[in-house]
Amino acid sequence: MTEEGAGRLLTELVDEVFRLADAFSRAGDALVAEDGLTASRWLTLGAVAHGPLSVAEIARRRGMRRQSAAESVGQLEAAGLVTRTPDPSDARAPLVALTEEGRRVLDGIRPRRLAWAEETARVADERELAAALDLARRLRRRLDTTAP
Repeated sequence: MTEEGAGRLLTELVDEVFRLADAFSRAGDALVAEDGLTASRWLTLGAVAHGPLSVAEIARRRGMRRQSAAESVGQLEAAGLVTRTPDPSDARAPLVALTEEGRRVLDGIRPRRLAWAEETARVADERELAAALDLARRLRRRLDTTAP
């Protein structure tokens, strides 16, 4: 394939990935609506499921803008799902952690998420999904190390 062909295909892939991200966001919103969450807030909860993080770390791990992560944290804190505590190593950036209620909500979502993922994954076999995941990771690493 020519470079022009590869560039064209990558451009089409980028367009499709943006549409896919929107579709995933809408699916996430629907999946957690009964919990009073949005996909963005759910991503934020999931980011701190394994331990406290700063807002900046949440944003990096979830591919969000820092401002969006901060808004989600504020809404989750108001709902009693996360709490902020001082970071002993950086007084300017508090750590965000799940509350017991936040853990309960995440645990309640997990079976629905797994069922949705199993059903949605039926469009491809494991080999195709693994190849798509590998390609997405390689492209992200490339973009993380090069400027446009």
